[in-house]
Amino acid sequence: MPITLPPLTRRDWIKRGTAAAFGTFASQTPALEIPEQVWVLFSDTHIAADETLNARGVCMAENLRRCANQVLKIGQKPFGLIVNGDCAYLEGVSEDYVTFLRCMQPLREQSIQVHCTLGNHDHRTNFLNAVIGPPPPNAERIMNVPDKHVATVTSAQVNWILLDSLDLVNKTPGMLGQPQLTWIERELRNSPDKPTFIVAHHNPMQASMDEKKKGSCLQDSDALFDLLAAYPKVQGFIYGHTHTWLKSKHEKTGLPLINLPPIAYTFNPQSPSGWVIVRIDADRAEFELRALNPAHDQHGQKHVIKFV
Repeated sequence: MPITLPPLTRRDWIKRGTAAAFGTFASQTPALEIPEQVWVLFSDTHIAADETLNARGVCMAENLRRCANQVLKIGQKPFGLIVNGDCAYLEGVSEDYVTFLRCMQPLREQSIQVHCTLGNHDHRTNFLNAVIGPPPPNAERIMNVPDKHVATVTSAQVNWILLDSLDLVNKTPGMLGQPQLTWIERELRNSPDKPTFIVAHHNPMQASMDEKKKGSCLQDSDALFDLLAAYPKVQGFIYGHTHTWLKSKHEKTGLPLINLPPIAYTFNPQSPSGWVIVRIDADRAEFELRALNPAHDQHGQKHVIKFV
């Protein structure tokens, strides 16, 4: 089952409760193909139950509200918005997600569909209960992969394959697991033949990393990237987790990597926090940083992936 926050109106609220009970979430589908699509990427919001809580000198809920308001002013309605994990502060308590949903409400009220992945500070059951409510007694939620929340979101221009790299709550390393890898291969084989981005919270393991860094990233990333290399339509891997804005390449496969900045705090005070606007046309995707501090020297910086 994907974790999707559909557009929020009074009528949609009723429909959402009915659809979610059966584990069915639909993506927006445009009536006509458009030359360029705009998407928005958030990551590492780290929202606590207490909206006033500060960590590392940052009020996380205030940052998220500012980012949401900025999205509403970009002049073109996004086709969709992806929050790439660590939605909650530390342990994914239920109240964290209540606050997270409240901060995201202005976007949903403007009919922007929000898709969420899970990070190491999230809790699957608490998040899902907050989004759609606890299941009826003896009911089972339908999952494409056992104990994982994954989804493929497709549009006229692009596929986004959303993964679940959460292994243990509030423990740094991530893991996909063989059932999810099998699902990924099936999705790549069966999804529409168009540019495809893989989205997961954890950063991939690289051969050049020291042992400490290897211990904190995606532990089965070698198996994932070996799989991705077999599908030319995969154009990049999008991740968060390190709280850094960066474009690089996977050392073994050469696949482009986009590291999303955090909406919450950064680990390096010189790094920007903020969000990313993605403009996709027929031959490329442009990822532009919208720093919360518009005076930051990386504000407006663009990373371009040309489709091959």
